[in-house]
Amino acid sequence: MSTIGVIIGSTRPVRIGPQLADAIAERIAADGAEPEVLDLREIDLPFMNEPRMPALGDYQHDHTKAWAEKVDALDGVVLLTPQYNGGIPAPLKNAIDTVYTEWNDLPTLVVSYGGRGGQMAADALKNVFLVTRADAVEDNVAITLGGDDYGEDGLLVDAEAVVSRFGEDLERGLKELLTKVD
Repeated sequence: MSTIGVIIGSTRPVRIGPQLADAIAERIAADGAEPEVLDLREIDLPFMNEPRMPALGDYQHDHTKAWAEKVDALDGVVLLTPQYNGGIPAPLKNAIDTVYTEWNDLPTLVVSYGGRGGQMAADALKNVFLVTRADAVEDNVAITLGGDDYGEDGLLVDAEAVVSRFGEDLERGLKELLTKVD
């Protein structure tokens, strides 16, 4: 069975990434793959502290070696990212930049989200994938959120309902991702 990582790109104290990741993970499981949710807040990678460039693969720190092993063990990945000021969150970019060859040829689907769907974040990742040589799914999935989707606590009222609204796009993206994995 293929293992598909769902990387939560936001590390903010109040965030909806974990809710969306769980709903997406359920769909991955329903498609016959094994989801693994990877929360960058829990992984807590330091910012670029390796003495040598990641492309050399000469990782010195245990946290980098552990992250490299985790990414390398995945058969595919969903990068779940909000859009921050027209780009991606710094912790997500750092997680990508911390290792290099582990991304090469890794089937990758971007699921962005936000008030406008997060398409600028997804577009920013396209250039990153050109350099890391990730095997990106052609069309990203953009989840547009409205004020009614949020509760007073800043979390989603019903994450599954939100994901279901974009179910057709998500199923198309996951199908393409799983085709790349096989």
